[in-house]
Amino acid sequence: MRADHLGCYGYDKPTSPTIDALCEESAVFEKAIAHASSTLPSHASILTSLLPHHHGASWENRRALPENITTLPEVVRQAGYSAAAFTGGGQLDPIFGLTQGFDPYEVLPSDALGPTARRGLEWLDSLDGDPFLLFLHTYQVHHPYDPSPDALAVFEESYDGPFPDSISVETIKAINRTDQALPASDLAHVIATYDAEILEVDRVLAGFFAELKARDLWDSSLIVLTSDHGEEFGEHGFVGWHSHTLYEELLEVPLIIKFPGGQFAGRRVDRLVRGIDIAPTILKAIGSRVPPEFSGIDLTALWSGREVPPLLAVSRLDRVDQARVSSIRDERFKLLRPFSRRQRLFDLAEDPDELWDASGNHPLEVGRLLETFEEILATREAPSATEVDPSPELRRQLEALGYIQ
Repeated sequence: MRADHLGCYGYDKPTSPTIDALCEESAVFEKAIAHASSTLPSHASILTSLLPHHHGASWENRRALPENITTLPEVVRQAGYSAAAFTGGGQLDPIFGLTQGFDPYEVLPSDALGPTARRGLEWLDSLDGDPFLLFLHTYQVHHPYDPSPDALAVFEESYDGPFPDSISVETIKAINRTDQALPASDLAHVIATYDAEILEVDRVLAGFFAELKARDLWDSSLIVLTSDHGEEFGEHGFVGWHSHTLYEELLEVPLIIKFPGGQFAGRRVDRLVRGIDIAPTILKAIGSRVPPEFSGIDLTALWSGREVPPLLAVSRLDRVDQARVSSIRDERFKLLRPFSRRQRLFDLAEDPDELWDASGNHPLEVGRLLETFEEILATREAPSATEVDPSPELRRQLEALGYIQ
């Protein structure tokens, strides 16, 4: 889910009425950066507060999260909480190690959020009032885009082009194989199917939130809504795709945190924050310890009178042949450092679309960010991740999601 396709992040189409209402009760982080443009390494960073360079979980390299790395659910379990995860599998299949601390950790047979949310409610009803951490994950906004007709009709009155109302992974691959630009009407149709999927997720959240209120859990709960990455829609040459670059359309994600009791409701934070900051923020909010190995910060420090130095966001491309492709950015500059070509610098204040290499105009910034990147990587040893062998069934699921070409 891209941040800029939600109403509370400035989108002008009605994709997210429920999420927009949640924003009114929450702290909204307007510049939240994911640490990868694909599912497994980004989620692992959220759950461990470690960069992909330091946790080692990787689909492309077939490596699971090492067992000796501390996870958010392990910490809350030690604090007396129950912890459960209900996911869409794929790159979050149990084989990749994100089960650590969760009991149960279930893979639902549907990519849609509805069954996952219902299973989460069933689990909540089994707790008898115990404190809990519930993690819900869905691929519904991920390609392929297969919205219901009524959801699609919200964004598109008519379309007579060559593409169906269900945009398959094969259709997206065919679009991206051609050298010709996609006509504007066809691109608008693909985006409409994506927006309709967001709306369907939003509708499920409306029902889920209503059930939390009916169970008298809403006011006392801390709720985090975020995403692992976005999708590109032609900004840098691809349509309906991710995991191939580290541009901002894939890395800028929503981060919305509703704190218990209405605390910090309506606060908008325009400073740079990262996925690794989510776990420390949750732990501080529930009065639990933050493990010293966590790399992120408690985000409430940004407005609580504590001095917080400017944050830097480091991301990594999950590729066997491009394992060193990384980015590092601050509030203004972003350095993209491919292993086979010279690094490129983007001045996001002057060039937010990342179209022009500004390294010649700002050589000192290139050196500063490159040096800082190396210093950050050197703070921890490279992880000894466990190699895994996905089953044929998991390979079929990942192929359906476009992760196996």
